[in-house]
Amino acid sequence: MAQISQIFQGGASTNSPREVPAQLLVVSWNIEFGVQAAAAAAALLHSAQLSDADLILLQEMDEQGTELVARTVGLEYVYVPASIHPQTGRNFGNAVLSRWPLTDPGVVSLPYASAVQGQPRHLVHAVAHVGPMRIRACSVHTEVATLSPPKRRRQFAAIADVTSAGPDELLVIGGDFNTLTRRGIEAVTSSLSSIGAHRSTEGAGPTLRRGGREFSLDHIYTRSFTPISCGVVAGLSASDHRPIWARLTPQATA
Repeated sequence: MAQISQIFQGGASTNSPREVPAQLLVVSWNIEFGVQAAAAAAALLHSAQLSDADLILLQEMDEQGTELVARTVGLEYVYVPASIHPQTGRNFGNAVLSRWPLTDPGVVSLPYASAVQGQPRHLVHAVAHVGPMRIRACSVHTEVATLSPPKRRRQFAAIADVTSAGPDELLVIGGDFNTLTRRGIEAVTSSLSSIGAHRSTEGAGPTLRRGGREFSLDHIYTRSFTPISCGVVAGLSASDHRPIWARLTPQATA
């Protein structure tokens, strides 16, 4: 299956001056096939835990849904489709949304495609200019467990390879890592610790319930931030995943 590399960028303008907050709120959410984008946008706009997000990282989106969320919440966005999903016939990819100006968008392919559907996976990134700070924000969606553990570990290592931001950039990496087990979480954490990124949502809680079991599939990793609090928001109807969030203090301003 051919990979799509077109970059979509737009949304609400964020060029007006604003005070840099002491804490930043980062949210990551896999919105199942992007089909409930309007419901997701409403939740992001009105939920007490999510409504003041500075950065939102979305997965399983298409360009129309990303634009709708960005316009509703009042954010800029960068979106890149990885493929056309065979179940929906729609673009399927990741997005970075920001309350702050976004520049330097990019996409990096992760190694190996789905063993079942042949779909590629990728990481979408952009730089959010939060006052004087440059924050490299990355939205990622790795393959499910049908890909062999060694190949999944290579995807995790590739994330670390491509997110070695410059010394003037803080780093946020969030998304759906499809970590069904504690061992899977440890594999991601080990890979990203090699670039100084740490799991800022440890203890946030499970993000998916299926077959009567709870799974922690979604995570936010950061570098040069101090985690303040984190959690998930249950009971939303926009997706089978729960959004995960982290409040962070940039260490440069701590």
